[in-house]
Formats: sequence, structure tokens, C-alpha cells
Amino acid sequence: MSNNRLNFLKNPMRLLLIILIVCSEISFAKEQLSNYILAKVGKKDITVTEFRARCEFTVRPENLRDKSIALNNLIFEKMLALDAENSNSLESNPVFQARLKGIKEQQMREKLCEQVAIKRAKVDTSTLLNAYRLSIREYELEFYRMHKPLAQKVKALIDTGEENVDLLFKGLSEYAGKQPVRKVKYTDSEYDTIHEALYSKPLQIGQVIGPIEIDPNDFLVMKVVNWTAYPLLCEIEQRERWNEVKEKELSIRAEKIWEAYYAGVMQGKKIDFDKKTFLMLANWMRQRYIVEQKDKSPISNPIPEIPFSESGLDLASPFFAFEGKVWTVGDFRNELMSRPFLMRTQDIDSANFYALFKTAVVDVMKDHCLTREAYKLHLDTLADVQRTFGMWKDSFLANNKQKHVVDVALNEGKVVKGDELGILKFWESYVNNLQNKYKDSVEVNIPAFESISLTKINMVAMKPGMPYQLLVPDFPKYISSGMTDYRKN
Repeated sequence: MSNNRLNFLKNPMRLLLIILIVCSEISFAKEQLSNYILAKVGKKDITVTEFRARCEFTVRPENLRDKSIALNNLIFEKMLALDAENSNSLESNPVFQARLKGIKEQQMREKLCEQVAIKRAKVDTSTLLNAYRLSIREYELEFYRMHKPLAQKVKALIDTGEENVDLLFKGLSEYAGKQPVRKVKYTDSEYDTIHEALYSKPLQIGQVIGPIEIDPNDFLVMKVVNWTAYPLLCEIEQRERWNEVKEKELSIRAEKIWEAYYAGVMQGKKIDFDKKTFLMLANWMRQRYIVEQKDKSPISNPIPEIPFSESGLDLASPFFAFEGKVWTVGDFRNELMSRPFLMRTQDIDSANFYALFKTAVVDVMKDHCLTREAYKLHLDTLADVQRTFGMWKDSFLANNKQKHVVDVALNEGKVVKGDELGILKFWESYVNNLQNKYKDSVEVNIPAFESISLTKINMVAMKPGMPYQLLVPDFPKYISSGMTDYRKN
């Protein structure tokens, strides 16, 4: 039993659903504006939505805060991408293609979720009113996390009657060495099962909740120590809370629909692991994951590539059977080129690693099946998916092109390694040449540009718990404040 602080852990899927719901509402409200082309560079373009996202959902350096400088950099990124496509220096790289494929397919799965769950999620007014009334409560909870065998014993004891509850929690407290207590508010991010247990009906002091299943072998039992109501006094607070309640309840409903959908997709499917290969690969991964990842969060640090060749396994070795096909180690490695390996939790140790490793493999195959469903619905042809794909592709191409240009200059002796001023002067000269090459193909929608107002808040927008977690690529930093202002074109 774990007595560490209660991980009313952020639920990655529900956070993603909230992001998708909000983005969907914003997209609907600003549909016409978002489709405006802000700038064109030959066959490539930058929409108002892309410009805002690239400027506000990632960190921009202070010297690139001015929106005209920001636009210059995004325009130049498209120039670099065009030049890179013409030189075909990266297009044939299988790793590059696999990563782009993975980003596109994740976007397709999000669109699938949007179509089958988010757009169908409805919450009746009585449910919203009930949740709104209870949302002013802050609970003080005594809690204990435990594995399934102990959870079953605890449930049996709770079912015998209230007189045993006090003895149960006294024993749990003594076993844990302390009485762990945590305060929980409606707006906290936690598992949906916990949220519903706390805020679907009024709870009394001393009432026991659970055991609640968090994962197949992870349960939580809680007791209400106290609760306090914090009334919302002003109209603004009441309106904000109503919107928060609506958003959260819709996301919970959407997730239930989504879970039912992918349960149907996965019905009758199972993975039969080759025990020898599984243990060899899991043991090899266990050592490296626990040692190398111990100071990092697996949720924010997916593993993009596992060097299977170092594991001592033949790539032709069978790893598991799925849908009548034997997946070799090599097959699984190829799958991970597009869908990085990702653990569900950061609470990893030697005791739970094998179960978490198995779950991570299963998650990869779930995404494999959901992606297949998305292709059946031709979600790869959606404009949003194509634009996201193009945005990331252009960013990758531009970054690689810049590196290639500087590397060639170093190899040819045009600049000297370590001479930052010399490299900067060379780069500025290259920028001027490329701008002259493409300047006649640049068009800027001045009225749309003038209407845009950017925030000055540094932030990085994330999709927690997803293989590809950044909402947009890093902001391009190619041009300083003294460069050409394309608004004049």
C-alpha cells in the first residue's frame, strides 16, 4: 500500500478532452476568422489561427515579441521549407517520415474522439445544477492507495457494517505510519471516478468512499474528515463557476462515450505475449527506464526510440500475437517510430514495472486500432489534420535546412566553428539571399494582420499523456528585428 501524497493525478485523457472541447468551441466561434489566410509564400500559407498558435502556445524570446517580427520569422520558415523541399535533403529520411506520420495520426485520433464523443456529449440541466450546487464544497479527506488484493479485503470489511469502519481506518493509519489527509476542491484535476464520487451527491462527515478503481491494480479508499462550503458571492464568480462545471461535466460525459467507443473497437482483441521475449525486453527496459528516467516525468517524456539492437534480441524474435498476426520485435520497433513508447504514470519502481510495461505496449496497440478506424473515416483528409501536418512538416524542414546550410559553410571553410559573430554574419547574408529569391511570392493580408492582438504571456501548450505533447512546434528564431518587413509587399 502506498501512503505517499494523494495523487489526485491529472487525468491525461480528460485534460485532452477539455482541450479539444475548448478548441472546438473557439474554432466554431471564430470559424471564418480562423480560415483567413494571413500570409502566402508560394504554395504555402499561414492562417490567422496558425499565427496565433505559433506565437501564443510556445515561448517567444523578448526580441521577437513584436508581431511584425514574429510574422517575418514564420514567413521565413516557409521559405526555408520550400527550399528544403526543392533540395529533397530530408524528405526521404524514414525517421522524419515516421515522425510526421505519427503526428498526423495522433491528430486523426483526436478528430475521431471529437466526432464520436465530444460532439455527442450532452449533460442535462438538472445534472449541471446539482454539480454547480456541490461545487462550492471543499472536502478534507483521509485517503489510502492500495493494490487489488488489499482493496478487496477492505471492501469486504466495509460491507459488514459501519461499526467496523473506524477500526478499519485506524488500522490503515497504523499500517501506513500516519493519517494522510488532503483537501480537494471541485476545480482540482483528478480521476473522473474520484470526482464523481465526491461531487455527484452530498457527502457527510465520516462517510467512506471506495475502494475506487483507478487502474486495474490501483485502488483508493477515502473517508470524509470534514467539508467546508465556499459560497460564490458575485455574479462574475457564479458565471465562471457555471462555465467550469459545464466544461468538466461535458468532458466526463465525453470520456465515458469515448471509453465505450474504443472498448467496442477493441472487443474480442487480445495480446498474447511471448514470455521469453517479453521478459528479456522488459528486464532490459526496466533497468534503463528506472535509472535513466528516474528524474524525469514519463508523462512529459515519451521515449521516441528504443534501441532494440542493444537488448540482445533478434529483431525477428516474436514479441506477441495480435489479431492473428505475430508481431516481431522489429515490427514493434517500427510501430514505435510513429507512436513513441509512453508509461501511464511516473510512480514507477521495480515492483510495478512489468505491469506498467505491459500496459504501455497495450496502449500502443490500442492506438494502432483507433488509427485504423480514423483512416476508415478518411480523417486524414480533414483540413485541420492537413494543416497541422503541414505546420509540423515545414517546421522540421526549416530547422533541418538551417542546420544543413551552416554545416556546409563550416565544411567548406566559409565560417569557423566557434566564431559566433562570423556565423551570424554568414547567416544574415544567407537570409537576405533567400528573401530576395522568394520575395515576389510573398503576400500578406494587411487588414487581418492589423486586427490581431497577441498576448505577452510566456506559455507552452501541452497535451499531457499523449505521445506527441506539444500543441505547436517551437517558435522559429531565424530573423532579428532589423530584417525586412513583409507587410510592405
